[in-house]
Amino acid sequence: MDKIKTVRTEDDAVKLMSAALKHEWAVSFEYVTHAYSMPKGRYFYEDPILKQRTDVRGQTIQIGIDEMYHALQLGIILRQMGRTPGFETDAVARFPRLIDNLKRDKMTEEKVTDLYQSAEMEPGAFPKIENMVWNISYDEVRHIAQFQAMIGALEASGNAEAPLLQPHPERDGRGDLQALHELCRLENALMHNHLAGVMMFSEHQDLTQRLFKNSIDHMRHWDKMAGLLVKLGDVVAIENAEKDDSGVEASRRPMPVDYPGADRLTVLENLLPAERRLVARYEALLPQFPEGEVLNQLRVQLALNREHAYTQEKLLADARRIQGIA
Repeated sequence: MDKIKTVRTEDDAVKLMSAALKHEWAVSFEYVTHAYSMPKGRYFYEDPILKQRTDVRGQTIQIGIDEMYHALQLGIILRQMGRTPGFETDAVARFPRLIDNLKRDKMTEEKVTDLYQSAEMEPGAFPKIENMVWNISYDEVRHIAQFQAMIGALEASGNAEAPLLQPHPERDGRGDLQALHELCRLENALMHNHLAGVMMFSEHQDLTQRLFKNSIDHMRHWDKMAGLLVKLGDVVAIENAEKDDSGVEASRRPMPVDYPGADRLTVLENLLPAERRLVARYEALLPQFPEGEVLNQLRVQLALNREHAYTQEKLLADARRIQGIA
């Protein structure tokens, strides 16, 4: 993570926010992936902020969602400054033991808190940015305390060696598991493509609200399928990951890096076929599943993705018809 020590010029401010966005974009995925690899409702801790007994898995997901909102804030401000947000990410990793993932998460939060709070800003030069950075930093301070409490609870309860859930040993030969992983990848890609659109067009309330709604839907689908994979004895995969001899997975390309389109029209021209391709894959893959919970959930998701395609089609038609809209 690049550290920006002083912010005196607009370029300095852009460098700070770009470094932060690269981090937030990655951890919004990494923390949720860690959580999706944990058993639900098995490990609890006393949350120092919430002041109640809390599920480690559930709160880790919530922290990942916090980071997604941080990424949105940073991207929107960059766009308002006339800059194009970058969508590269820091590397993400997943360790075999639950506690090692939480320790990594805490360390990451400490690094980004230092990035935000140690940057010396010219007084009064960028008040909106300075306020945003400090506000985000205190979310990170909260996250540090929460991750530390989770780690302490695991150690105190004798669960320091608790493993994360592992991939199904027959994943490569199971058509149903391969189908779910493919749909997970496609849903994740569209989730991030819609979020990128929200950053790019924050001044277009009519467009961003629709894109944000669709992004949240795709995230929910990804969440549901992660749960289905666990019930089938598998876990969500990290895209483009390599595993070392100790079982640690790491990826420098865990999510899409290509977000085509520079204006309303070209973004919509790319999102519509992507939604249609996703619908087509659902329709092609669903016959592999027998009647039951998995198939019923996928049918619900397919129906909502058809709604997305309809919405994108109308947004694109309006963008082509109405003169002067960009």
